[in-house]
Amino acid sequence: MPTNIGLPSLTIVFQAAAQQAANRSKRGYVGVFVRDTQAQGVHQLSSAALIPSELGVDNQAYLARAFEGSDRGAPSKVVAVVIATGTTDTTALDAGLKLIEGMSLDYIAGPPDVTAQEKTLLETWVKGRRANYYIEKLVEPNPATPPDNMGIIAFTETDDAIAAGETTYTAAEYASRIAGILAGIPMGMSATYAPLPELTAVTPRSTEEQEEAVNDGELILIHDGVKAKIARAVNSLTTIPADGNADWSKIKIVEGMDLITYYLRTTIQDEYVGRYPNTYDNKQILVTAISAYLQYLEGAGVLHPGESWAEIDVEAQEKWMQSQGIETAGMTEQEIREYQTGSWVFIKAGGRMVDAMEDFQVTFSNL
Repeated sequence: MPTNIGLPSLTIVFQAAAQQAANRSKRGYVGVFVRDTQAQGVHQLSSAALIPSELGVDNQAYLARAFEGSDRGAPSKVVAVVIATGTTDTTALDAGLKLIEGMSLDYIAGPPDVTAQEKTLLETWVKGRRANYYIEKLVEPNPATPPDNMGIIAFTETDDAIAAGETTYTAAEYASRIAGILAGIPMGMSATYAPLPELTAVTPRSTEEQEEAVNDGELILIHDGVKAKIARAVNSLTTIPADGNADWSKIKIVEGMDLITYYLRTTIQDEYVGRYPNTYDNKQILVTAISAYLQYLEGAGVLHPGESWAEIDVEAQEKWMQSQGIETAGMTEQEIREYQTGSWVFIKAGGRMVDAMEDFQVTFSNL
């Protein structure tokens, strides 16, 4: 007989996770590092008014820029990580990274005077986190070498070319602003052409140079003569994996993938692992709950309607059975599907991410 694990409660858990993913996608979380002798530690800030007043003026301004967002939204939280001063090594930054390992952030920006060594450390940390299904993405100013990674946004601007009237910024000093914009973009939108109304100048590039930079996986700023804005919202990925898609280079697509992966994984871990017998019926209940979760995200504009699916991964299950010395040649697919697999649960799911409107062709006929 099927075990009674409470399908309605499990479905509600996944619906709550879907709602949480949708809400988080509207107003994400940013981690911003600054170096200061005062207020060292982690400060979770819901508004710029809560920035510690004892911090240096430049550090306060750097944190405040993370809150500005764009006309498409702003982050709901900025986690300020105040680390010790001194840049001779990466000890202070490494200690700061350890302080946020228990958190889940969307974008991070290093200190405004980030060193080359620290950039390498931040890259390594983000790649390691993402390998474990965390969703941090790094806004890295002027990387020494192309990161070629969907979790690294290579923000490339000539130092001091970013100007707001008489005030100029290096790329590193403006990284928190970019991280805040990206975190505040709703999932149905992208950061492409998100305006930066305070800027009066950016790095001068010809159209060909702009296109080359974007194709090289660089997030750059452009000025159309009226206002400054983000060009194409891309990450640094340029080498597409054999099992990947070209749109993995788009920040919007990766953001959606990250949210689904993270919330699906953590919901299963928190609400399912160790709680129920590993029977076929319980696996099917989990599949049903995941399917409902994905359908919710379709309605929220995260996934393309009608294309999401989830099922027991028969191929993976059969490989596991064979690794246990079980002969599967004479078994039907349904028999493999229903076979008891110890503590292992093999499920596969999929869908198609919804992109934003960025490229247009309009034909006008003068009749």
